[in-house]
Amino acid sequence: MLYTMQVTQKLKKLIRSLHQKQFRDQNGFFVVEGEKLVQELSKSNFLTDLVVIRDSPSPEVIELAEFYSENGIPVYTAPKHLFDQLTDTKTPQSILAIAGIQTVEPDYSKPFIALDGVSDPGNVGTILRTASWFGFDQVILGRDCADAFNPKTVRSSMGAIFNVAIHQTPNLDLYIQDNYSSFKIYGATLHTDNSIEGIKIKSKFGIIFGSESKGISENVNKIVTNPFKIDGHGSSESLNVAIAAGITMHHFRRGMQ
Repeated sequence: MLYTMQVTQKLKKLIRSLHQKQFRDQNGFFVVEGEKLVQELSKSNFLTDLVVIRDSPSPEVIELAEFYSENGIPVYTAPKHLFDQLTDTKTPQSILAIAGIQTVEPDYSKPFIALDGVSDPGNVGTILRTASWFGFDQVILGRDCADAFNPKTVRSSMGAIFNVAIHQTPNLDLYIQDNYSSFKIYGATLHTDNSIEGIKIKSKFGIIFGSESKGISENVNKIVTNPFKIDGHGSSESLNVAIAAGITMHHFRRGMQ
């Protein structure tokens, strides 16, 4: 039997506040929206603080809520108009959870993906999802990157945020220098003649992607040992950074086999 409580105004205020980074940092929680992501959360090492379901949920959502309830997680209900106010999407699904922010220190012996100034949360989330798909489970986010726990980043990651070690640092160049001094550092750029096709994977490495508008920043570019570009054959000036990251990770994963 599923026992629920009604969402209070105090809880509504807290959940709404978590859509802003300053309150996520202050409270140590973030919002997980949708049945798939809440399901992935249930299988992860992240701690769940509470779950909210909309009135008249589907049997699948009820089953998921019962799982949480049986494991001692409070489950709340809200009428549709109130539930919609708690979410970040225009057409929200009927369940959300509040989880504790968890940071995992990377394994400094493994390859890593680093993002420098990638400010769009959709792109960051997609890159996390792609990194997980290709087995790159160490991702470092530098200054001016979208927050890993932004609701759109979480949704775009499609659950990858729960199984990728994510480290956020304001000084990406110093962090990489201090922890990956023996690695080759590859950087995606338009300002080189070195094609990705010529890269042979023979040592430990990290790959850096910069913002679409500015590329890799000057300070971070100084630590790049192996710049490369993805050759294009059409008229577009550049690739979307998430697409470029996907092509690159596919190439590097194939070269590691």
